[in-house]
Amino acid sequence: MCILNLFKRHKYNLADVFTPSTAAVLTYVKRPDVYKQIDKAIMIPGMQLILYGHSGSGKTTIIQNSLRSKNIKFISTNCMLNTTIADIILDAFDKLNPFYTTESTSKTSEKISAELKASYMNVESAIKSELVAENGEKRQRALPLQLTPQRLAEFLGASKVVWIIEDFHKVNEEERKKLSQILKVFVDTAIKYKEVKIIAIGAVGTARDVVNYDSELANRVSEIFVPLLNTEELEEIVKKGEKLLNVDFCNEIHSNIVKYSNSLAAICHHLCFSVCYNNKIEKTQKTKKKLDNKNLSDAVTDYLKQNSDSFKEILDRALKYRDGNFDETKFILKAFCQQNKDELTYNEVSVYGGNKKRFGKENVKKYLGLLTTAEYGEILRFDANSGKYSFSNPFFKAFTIMMFTIEEKNQQTSKTIPIEVFNSQLNEVLKLYLKEIENIRKIK
Repeated sequence: MCILNLFKRHKYNLADVFTPSTAAVLTYVKRPDVYKQIDKAIMIPGMQLILYGHSGSGKTTIIQNSLRSKNIKFISTNCMLNTTIADIILDAFDKLNPFYTTESTSKTSEKISAELKASYMNVESAIKSELVAENGEKRQRALPLQLTPQRLAEFLGASKVVWIIEDFHKVNEEERKKLSQILKVFVDTAIKYKEVKIIAIGAVGTARDVVNYDSELANRVSEIFVPLLNTEELEEIVKKGEKLLNVDFCNEIHSNIVKYSNSLAAICHHLCFSVCYNNKIEKTQKTKKKLDNKNLSDAVTDYLKQNSDSFKEILDRALKYRDGNFDETKFILKAFCQQNKDELTYNEVSVYGGNKKRFGKENVKKYLGLLTTAEYGEILRFDANSGKYSFSNPFFKAFTIMMFTIEEKNQQTSKTIPIEVFNSQLNEVLKLYLKEIENIRKIK
């Protein structure tokens, strides 16, 4: 019986193999060049990190796997458009709580001085006793005087916990400037606590777009660009998942998943997950199961339906009326929708439809840039090497075409369309999605 057990296949759950919404672990693809830069920066005491790159390039996955491989503890703070420095400091303080208060981390707590632990508990008590200020429907928690960036750096340093700040590019300019001062505080605190470190993550063109920091920090901040995944890396995700779940995707599924993923790991994971789930593969199979391309078509349809609300929210943000500039963003997106190729230069966009004067090249270039930002939904992506723009997610193009088609159809009626009719139209056009997707990208 013992000998037979040696040949039993280890079982994995589908949700642990393909992870569309969380950082990959089992199907993590190593990226040596980026990993080496991160590893070096982490080893240098006082060196703070800024990871930047397009949304979906795998920044969170690579940093979390890097820290885990070195047994480095970390906490994560997620930013939104209205996040303030006070918000992220309080969030970090809250995330530290287990390292100071729970029995399960008693070994770690023993390394923290009694004085510092008492200080932590005093700050926690002060926070709990703070009055909650109300401003309309928005609740704000005040930052106690005892909780300063210096104090937080000490708390993190003593517990040997790295602080990851996600999506920091989304916060406003003033708050980004404040983080510069906090980076300086953490650099200074490293004299006493060598492990103290901030890792700021942002999805924009340069590290300076993520954090505005002083020139004196230039040699104390490591700026690391994380590129989008290439074809081989996406294929490796699929192959690893196949092996772990004991399934066999046909060659056509492989190539189409890579094509539809458009260099984004999240889409790759989502499609692989749906293909397996639709075939009732929720854990490792006892015998290998083969799947054909029909299974992928169903997965793509599921993905589109599941994400239609998110796509609509992103498109609405891109087209939001701002100081009379609604026409520019709509003009630009229509230029992309009515071209057969998926990448355009700003010159190609500016002469779309033969219109060279309506908005002007400089204005078009300005709004092309804005459509790559969080405020406008990051609906477009800019490749600095080629100087070309494209939809950040290939399905955005199909969805945008669909929405413009519905809008034009409704404008012809000169009537307000009830929401139930709109939803019905949406479902009708969803059926045409796959045809449009086939024209979006060609296998190179």
